[in-house]
Amino acid sequence: MFLGKALYTLDNKARLTIPARYRDLLAPMLVVTRHPTEECLMLLPIAEWERFAGRLSQLSMVDPKAALLRRKVFSSAEDTKADAQGRILISESLREHARISDKALIVGVDTHIELWNPELWEQQVAPQFDDVE
Repeated sequence: MFLGKALYTLDNKARLTIPARYRDLLAPMLVVTRHPTEECLMLLPIAEWERFAGRLSQLSMVDPKAALLRRKVFSSAEDTKADAQGRILISESLREHARISDKALIVGVDTHIELWNPELWEQQVAPQFDDVE
């Protein structure tokens, strides 16, 4: 289970260090993709990705909204694995989508991790916490 949040800095090669407490959960492979509804990225262990992809694959192929969702998620998905130092490369296109440049907020969300631009998190997500009952 992925819990908590922490601010990390990408290195000059756009690599992000995965927190040590998450590394075993993401080994040996993980998938990085656009979040279907938010302006952030999702990091999923390969087993969770397969469950998620399976649910998307069950959506109607003739429903335009479902087709768009499938294209959005699958076309941006990249499989990767962490290097010996626990770093993963975040592609330019994914960084652009999430507006991540030098810093990323790593947020544990139970079955996966979200990567957020810290400013977007503070503007869009954090204020909503007061509304949760």
